Amino acid sequence: MSRVIVIGGGFAGLAAGVTLASKGVAVTLVERRKHLGGRARSFTDLETGDTVDNGQHLFMGCYVHTREFLKTIGTLQDLHFQDRFRIDFLHPRKGPTKLAFSRYLPPPTHVLAGFLGFSAVGFGDVLRLRRLKPHLEADANKGLTAAAWLDRCDQSAEIRRSFWTPLCLSALNQHPDEALAEHLIAVINQAILGPREGARLGYSGVGLSRLYTEAASSFIEQAGGRITLSAAAEQLQVSEDGVRLRISGNEVLRADSIVCATPPPALARILPDSCSALKSRLSLYSSSPILSVNLWFDRPITQMLFVALLESRMDWVFNKHIMYDGRDKASPGHIAMVASAAIQYIDMTDDALVDMAMEDLMSHFPDASSAKLNRSLVVRERQATYVLPVGQPRPGNRTVHQSVYVAGDWTETGLPPTIEAAVISGQTAASCCLDHLQGP
Repeated sequence: MSRVIVIGGGFAGLAAGVTLASKGVAVTLVERRKHLGGRARSFTDLETGDTVDNGQHLFMGCYVHTREFLKTIGTLQDLHFQDRFRIDFLHPRKGPTKLAFSRYLPPPTHVLAGFLGFSAVGFGDVLRLRRLKPHLEADANKGLTAAAWLDRCDQSAEIRRSFWTPLCLSALNQHPDEALAEHLIAVINQAILGPREGARLGYSGVGLSRLYTEAASSFIEQAGGRITLSAAAEQLQVSEDGVRLRISGNEVLRADSIVCATPPPALARILPDSCSALKSRLSLYSSSPILSVNLWFDRPITQMLFVALLESRMDWVFNKHIMYDGRDKASPGHIAMVASAAIQYIDMTDDALVDMAMEDLMSHFPDASSAKLNRSLVVRERQATYVLPVGQPRPGNRTVHQSVYVAGDWTETGLPPTIEAAVISGQTAASCCLDHLQGP
């Protein structure tokens, strides 16, 4: 039986581990933390007993690989999707509006009709959406920022403020001035202009850890694999007869091959000097944070499942009680407010962040002023996503060594750094590893 080490217990690492285990490979998964989940996990708030995600995630119907991964480990039923694409918006002065795509009109007319009902933009903005069509080839727009691409498509300041910027922040975790045009185009082509069901938004009906980490680790163990927690990877050595990984405690693991599903800085530290070109590329990555402010009130603030906030520092409000609907623990007054690409807020004190979130909440939900705030909890995911400067190509899954592969949402998948990108990269790295193990 072939043996493979997988470093990292997030979506990429677990997707790689499950793929390998399903093919009869003995997997040893190593995670430096005392829990699985990486940058997408959940935990229990000790004061309320509620399940809290370290950053709220939305899924999309076009996440084909993620859905297949969850189906394989037996938790697909915990992922819930809209029957059609719809986002409710709140503006502090103009009030509520929504963007919803028709389930009856043919593509792309159903998208244009949806924007006609989106009162945050004008009729001229809807007409200008047709100017996107000649510019939807990602390869023709390499090296452009999303903002420069929107300039090329003659998109107005109003629709940028009400739609394009919120889309970039939510889907790419970057502002349009920094995000890659090719990543925004990928979202448009796959989610908005792709098959109708691909645009639907989905959410986990349980905490993120229950959604995938427990079931994936059980899958690997039942196939004869091993999960090792609180074990930091320290040094990787490659030889003709396989790989050796030294982990904390001076323990050395040996295997035929390895999949490194760790963030770029951690990967650069353990790779051998023979991977100098890749290590140099990894040094160019920077991180973009996501900020979550969890608030517990003495009564429900809203009956909406989730809502996007316009002209607000916080981008979203998620109603945890309704999202879980008894499947996991969330008090009736528990909401999570999220700000993406939150570099300007991440170092503020907890008290200042709670005050900021409360101000944004009251400006969009005036009736909330009569509710009593019982508890707050700030969650900072400082390295939520990793990004390269515009114009720098992302590395693929292979390295200079046939026994060493890399995975992560930051690798080249054709997608922005999302859960779907992480799963794709993990599965692709595992497939490359299997090809190597099986030989010519």
